[in-house]
This record gives sequence, C-alpha cells and structure tokens, in this order.
Amino acid sequence: MTEIDELRKQAAARRAARLDELIRTRFESQAEFISSINGNQGEISALSSMPPKKSFGAVKARRIEQQAGLLPDSLEAELGSPFYAHEIDSPNSAANPPVIADLTIAETGTIDASSLTPNERLKAALVPQGVSAEMLAGVAKVGADIASQWLAGQGPEITLLDAIALQNTYGVNSVWLLKGKGDPGVAVRYNDEFRPKDVVGNKLIPVVGMAQLGDDGHWSDLEYPVGHGTGYVDFPSRDKAAYALQCEGDSMSPRIEAGEFVIVEPNTPVKPGKNVMLRSKDGRVMVKKFLYKAAGRTYLISINKAHAPISFAEEEIEKMHFIRAIVDADSWLPDIPA
Repeated sequence: MTEIDELRKQAAARRAARLDELIRTRFESQAEFISSINGNQGEISALSSMPPKKSFGAVKARRIEQQAGLLPDSLEAELGSPFYAHEIDSPNSAANPPVIADLTIAETGTIDASSLTPNERLKAALVPQGVSAEMLAGVAKVGADIASQWLAGQGPEITLLDAIALQNTYGVNSVWLLKGKGDPGVAVRYNDEFRPKDVVGNKLIPVVGMAQLGDDGHWSDLEYPVGHGTGYVDFPSRDKAAYALQCEGDSMSPRIEAGEFVIVEPNTPVKPGKNVMLRSKDGRVMVKKFLYKAAGRTYLISINKAHAPISFAEEEIEKMHFIRAIVDADSWLPDIPA
C-alpha cells in the first residue's frame, strides 16, 4: 500500500470515529441525528460503525458538517475536540495573552498578507517568536512533521480548529490567519471596553394557553385571540402572530421544565430536529421535538426517554407551529405595564 493510500485510510477511520463520537455524545439516538441532517439510515450506520463498514472522503465529511451545523473540518479533528462553535473557549482570557506584535505583515511595507496562504501567514507570525515544531504540534495536536511544514509555510492547510487553538495560545488572530484580513493580533483585546448592544424588537407576547408536555392528558388551549390572553411574556420576536404557552408535565425535562413558557411562531417554517407545538384535532396540545414526516404521518419524540415517541396521521393534526425559545417563568407579566 502506498503512503498516500495509507493516509487516506487513516483519514477515513478518523472521520468514522468522529462521526460515531458525535452521534453517541450529542444526540439521543442515531435516528435523531439522521433526521436532523435529512440523512440516509443505511449510509450513516455504515459510515459511523466501528470499524467503519464504509469509508468516506473529505467531500462527504464537509457535507455532513454543513448539514449538522458543525465547525468546518470538525470530522478531521481528534476525538474529544469541539464540534460546535459555542463549545470553543473564548480567546478572551488573561491566562493566554497575545505574544505577537500588533503589526500586520502589510505594514512592514513589503508583503500584502492577503496575498499569502494561511500557512505562510502562520510562518510569518510564529517563526519570529521562536515557536518550535514541538511546541506548535502540542498546541494544534498534530504531528511534529506537519508542524515543521507549517513553520516553513508549507504542508496541509490549517483548519478553523487549528486557527482557534493558535489564537488561544499565541494570540494570533484566527481571521487574519485564515483570511488575511485585519491585524495578526487577537481580534478582541482583553482590555476592550465592554459595549453590549441593546436587543431590539422586544415585545410583549400574549400567553394564550397551556401545553401538556406529556401525552398522558388532554389540555385545550384557551383560544384567546392574539393580544388577549392570560398575561404576557417579554421576548424579541419578528413574528407578529407570536404567542406563548405555559408548559406542564415532564416529557421535555430537563430541556423544558414545568411552569416555563415557550414562544411559538406560527409563521416560521418547521424543520426536522426542532421543537414544535402540536395541537391534535381531538384537543390535545403538546410540545415535542419534530423528527420527520413519512407515509402521511408526522413523527415526534420527547427529550425525557420515559415518554415514548408519538406519531400522528396528517388528518389528525390541527396545527403544528415552530417554537422559537423557552422562557423562564419569571418573565411572565400579568398585564401590559403602564
């Protein structure tokens, strides 16, 4: 087997292990993951089996990452690495101060940083600081041979995860490193003034009824017209027809607790993997996670595994609306403030 074939085999095995890790640790079941990406049961089972029954290349990996909302190249990373942007620690930490100068390469008067490759920018930022291949390999969790190539401005192109790791440790701006834009120093300084932006669009959303979170009871919403309900919840929503429901039951615990409110947007399209409010024609009102539609039936699940999945025929459903957010009970107001 050639060296290239061996590298491809290793990359395919790594992707399969990462996909298996993603499904095991971030989803209730393989079926939930498959539904969230509108995937194929047989294909995902084969790709994520250990050892993999079917290998897949970079093109398929990038497509799965995009469908699942993962970080780019996250299926290439080592086991235990972040899958989502919010899982990466913020570089705003006093423990990791920037160690490179605030001058861009362009400001030296000779080179335009945007004309360089990411690996060439890495070389320009780290070599003057005396970063060794061993040090770089430890930070980026790659082999010393790859780190040596990077410090020479060569080798496989650095990924977003690599750039974030370098930003956290050496202070080099990940956007500059990947795109050549801005300064090589960190994008947000540690002593920057905190200037939060006001959230615009807040409005008082009427509470129009109650939703039973389990399927073991019948609740009827109160059928108040929008704007005339049992109090209000203060929340930003662009849907003028948005309404709130107070929840009872435990089938969505710990995601949604009894007494909390859900903000429902009837004009927002419903997608697989999202929470929805469903009212059946026999009067039941429930909050569930929408899985998929097949053969004229709608399939839903509860986060609490004590409650079995449930399905409805299309003719049994009166309405199914998208849930924008879960709001704490303290956000409830009895009336519009004067």
